[in-house]
Amino acid sequence: MNTSTPPDLHVHLTLAQSSLVLEALMEQPFKKVFEIIGSLNQQAQQFYQSPADKNNAQLFLISKNDFATCIKALGELPYNRVSGLIQNLHQQLHTQLFATDAAGDEVGATNVVVATETVS
Repeated sequence: MNTSTPPDLHVHLTLAQSSLVLEALMEQPFKKVFEIIGSLNQQAQQFYQSPADKNNAQLFLISKNDFATCIKALGELPYNRVSGLIQNLHQQLHTQLFATDAAGDEVGATNVVVATETVS
């Protein structure tokens, strides 16, 4: 993840889901994804540090650009392996990105949501 920009998204992933995202990223050009892989791998350590249930979703923080890269990478894996994860991520994003702030303005990044819709 690019350390100069703060994480924009909060996604909850199980160990299996985070492993699938990492698997998809490993198929991409290294210089494009190595920072994302490092960040997600570091965040996945939460599954091993406490007696947390590996089937329970844990919080991952990721920038919108890095998330879009993850979605594109997942889109290159077989549909039957990623469709449930893509649908889950789409629902999480919809909740986050289209919630209204205190002033009533929409908060969102349509380009990220469109990316998930084209893969699913």
